[in-house]
Amino acid sequence: MKLKSEDPADGNQFARWVTVSSKGQVALPVAIRKKLKINIGERLLIIVRKDKDGINLIKSGKLGKVFDNFSK
Repeated sequence: MKLKSEDPADGNQFARWVTVSSKGQVALPVAIRKKLKINIGERLLIIVRKDKDGINLIKSGKLGKVFDNFSK
């Protein structure tokens, strides 16, 4: 399954369903971790969407780029 196109014009795409455990935990599927190069122990920032219908996860090493995009 193609997770995300390299062409930004394609926008976001559905990747996988996950289930929240009784402890409130969610596991990121291997295919997504590999595609996004998320390593064991890496920190992710959780951003709650303003419509409160979901969240975004941002790798800590990419925060500068993300905040630059927000300020445009």
